[in-house]
Amino acid sequence: MKKLITALIGVLFLWGMLNPGAAFAGEPFGGKQGEQGIEKALIYFQGVQNADGGFTAQKGGTSSKKLTGWVIIALEAAGEDAADGSWAPSGKSPLDFLKNSPQPLEETSDYALQLLAYAAAGQGASTEAQELTSKILSFQQEDGQFWQPDKGEQGMINAHMWSVLSLSAVGKEIPQKDKVKSWLLRQQNQDGGFGWLEGMDSDVDDTAIAIQTLIMLGETPDSPSVRKALAFIKGLQQENGGFSAGDWMGGDANASSNAWAIQGILAAGENPQGADWTVGQHNPVTHLLSLANQDGSFNWKEGVSSSPVNTTVFAVLALAGKPHPVNMTYGFQNSTAGTSGLFSDLSSDYWAYESIEALVKEGVLSGYPDGTFGPERPVTRAEFTKFLISGLDLPKGNNDSAARFSDIPENHWARSFISAAVDQGYINGRPDGTFDGNGKIIGAELSAMLVRALPQDKKDQLTEGPKWYSSYVETARKEGLLYPQFEENVVATRAQCSFSINQLIKLLSKN
Repeated sequence: MKKLITALIGVLFLWGMLNPGAAFAGEPFGGKQGEQGIEKALIYFQGVQNADGGFTAQKGGTSSKKLTGWVIIALEAAGEDAADGSWAPSGKSPLDFLKNSPQPLEETSDYALQLLAYAAAGQGASTEAQELTSKILSFQQEDGQFWQPDKGEQGMINAHMWSVLSLSAVGKEIPQKDKVKSWLLRQQNQDGGFGWLEGMDSDVDDTAIAIQTLIMLGETPDSPSVRKALAFIKGLQQENGGFSAGDWMGGDANASSNAWAIQGILAAGENPQGADWTVGQHNPVTHLLSLANQDGSFNWKEGVSSSPVNTTVFAVLALAGKPHPVNMTYGFQNSTAGTSGLFSDLSSDYWAYESIEALVKEGVLSGYPDGTFGPERPVTRAEFTKFLISGLDLPKGNNDSAARFSDIPENHWARSFISAAVDQGYINGRPDGTFDGNGKIIGAELSAMLVRALPQDKKDQLTEGPKWYSSYVETARKEGLLYPQFEENVVATRAQCSFSINQLIKLLSKN
């Protein structure tokens, strides 16, 4: 578990090193304390997990489908794999519980939460997720709003927003998108905030969700609606750096509102630890961390524990720096790249766009915290191994399998993926006994790994060639796995690797 947290922090740190001009470069939320906060929260979640794989508000209670969905989203945001054996201590994972639980779904937001959980876990294309998607689409009314008449949900802003976020999570085009956005914009109160119900007073929580939804609907961070929403949130910041939900919830800052506010600020491209969101020496992140308990849970307010599992879920999402949907990276449409897609540096007519989009939706790939994908960046051997194992939806391997490599220590971030690749026979390593995980993968190595993942009848056709990789390259080319301008000894980019892995997935799905 710790290695995954370390990997998360490492990615943020690397991003900061590569983007020295970024607002919060090289500084993960809360630093070491934030890292420990997430790590202890994960241990806390393990303590309230039941044998059926689900989660309960209190140890020994009945598992809740809603609570389990929230925890899955938090786990994935923190870099965990909810389908991994470490989250199935009795053989049942949280995803198993979601699929098998007879608990009915009632409210529109319940359906949306389940869909967000499947998408976060990389199962946005599963049968369960497709059924949820169809159900949510059926809730849309003529004016664009998502709600269920027989549930009395007319005017429920939160049902509308969560529907949009969940459909976005699985890459579903929002029907009547202009109407959907217009309806939401009409719900913005004079003070700039949003309430949970049409005509209700504004609160920080729903306003932050509205920012994330509006961004998903094409609003830009500098649009008047987003700026007004941010100003409303700022107006409720306390001297301790935290946020109260609103006057109707009392004036004290609380962990949940803090967390929602952080996600909204991030979705708008701002730094919640930056000067604009700092009061004295305090900001929402420092206040959130001040509410952490020794057992890993988070108090709602100072000295007040209320719905600790939910509160801890929200805290983890914020500390991990993940707005909703957590399986997507925000890309702003006013970027110089002029994209209408997921990333600011990737236009929809980019040659590998379709492949990248497919892998992102499946949770195989993601972009960088600044909203870019970096399609031309080189890929290391360790990264490609992770992409391949994740793309083929293979379980992570026994760490002992990677022990054969002298340069892959127990805490290496990709050790479980490398172990899986060893178990599958995809990799052999260097002649000197190393794996060279930081080495850049070249076309010949990529070809060999792809071909080793093909069905046995195709591998049986490999022959001796003038070079060790000749037959691998020939077979990969014959099967349509190689990207345009492929070169055997040239380093492959993220876009090129995306294309080849997506081609492999499509090929294997036909067999």
